[in-house]
Amino acid sequence: MLIKKYTLPTVLILLFVVDLYADTLDSTLKQDFTAQQTIKIRFEVNKRLYSFKAGRFRLEKIKKNRDKINRITQRIIPWAIMEHLEPAEVARIIVYMYHADEAGASFQDAEDLIPLIAQRDIPLKDFILMVQYNRETKKAQIPEEIRQSFLGKTVLLKWDGVSTLTGGRGLVLARNSKLNINKTASLLLKRLPPNGAKISSENLVSIIEDIIGQSVKEKKSQEIMHNLSKAHNVVNSQVSSPKMLKDIIDHTYHAEHNIQHISNISIPNDPKVNKKIDREKGIIPELEDKYSKPSYKNWKILNRKKLYQTIKPWIGTPYKFGEKKGRGGIDCSGFTRIILIDKKIGVPSDKIPHGTAKQSRSGVLVKRKSLREGDLVFFSASPNRSKITHVGLVTSAKTFSHASSSRGVINDNLSAKWWRKRFVKGRRLFIEVAD
Repeated sequence: MLIKKYTLPTVLILLFVVDLYADTLDSTLKQDFTAQQTIKIRFEVNKRLYSFKAGRFRLEKIKKNRDKINRITQRIIPWAIMEHLEPAEVARIIVYMYHADEAGASFQDAEDLIPLIAQRDIPLKDFILMVQYNRETKKAQIPEEIRQSFLGKTVLLKWDGVSTLTGGRGLVLARNSKLNINKTASLLLKRLPPNGAKISSENLVSIIEDIIGQSVKEKKSQEIMHNLSKAHNVVNSQVSSPKMLKDIIDHTYHAEHNIQHISNISIPNDPKVNKKIDREKGIIPELEDKYSKPSYKNWKILNRKKLYQTIKPWIGTPYKFGEKKGRGGIDCSGFTRIILIDKKIGVPSDKIPHGTAKQSRSGVLVKRKSLREGDLVFFSASPNRSKITHVGLVTSAKTFSHASSSRGVINDNLSAKWWRKRFVKGRRLFIEVAD
């Protein structure tokens, strides 16, 4: 999303509007942000969200939507605090969530992308289609680690929203055909063009058909691909308006009853053979390997010093959405897993899976007051307080390490107000901690 350069009169009008807006937004922000941060957030929201016409600011729009913006801001604050977001990042997320709401997308579907949009500007139409990608792949029960890793890689490859949604539907169709989803993701990343909005829908469909094979000819699969063509036409509209964004969501939602059917299909242990797909390595190579054996027999006894030694080199590693390994960038569940399966710690890979949701079922449940080194801690920034949105690794009674979207891998205060308030549960893998 590009921000225009504003003239001095425009800035003065914005400042005037900020004063009108302050009464509601200030009351929402003041408990968690300084006065200076609050001013920056308000100014950035107004600068991004509202347009000018004939040199006159549309004051009626800010009055009409004030309550909606305030409600969205309240939902964003836990994310902002827990992710250590700067005011400009907070404002950007508020605006994206506002437009997602205007388009008819649910906050629950859009909030999964907050760590992603906290890091970068994404064209609005692309973001709306990414939200739909997230919705559909979740509904089809594509594993969390694959759908997030795939999305993260499409962003790095600078894919537009059409290609992203097309790739997501390729994953859904692979599941419907009982093919290897992880390896399909790798092939989709190689074969689909980054600028899907500029490619004919027929060409996009033909690429998917070539990858998936004859099984894509099934009725429900064809309906899903036909729906993609409709969405493609809407995205190519030159009209940039809330109605256009709503049309994108309306068109893409028509595929969901077919995707719901796909979600009821069981995933086979041995996927069907597809030579084009099976020679791929997979976007998460570990999923194709046999689970590792423990580095030593007594891995359940954690050595405290070795834990610190393993974490220390990772401090400062940048955050990358969907990345599961590598010092170039990593996400929160990727960080916890890579520390625990390190040869110094020795947890077998089948004991600590990829993905926050799966990790939240590892080990045994432990209460907050009983947490100790090596325990996994799970938090929720969502309005749905049972929804896990973040994971970290306890390093002492008062501290934990985690990968923050704005600051990368850091040590943090486990006793801080927001971490206490948003704590969901702890899980324990080790039966003992020793020096």
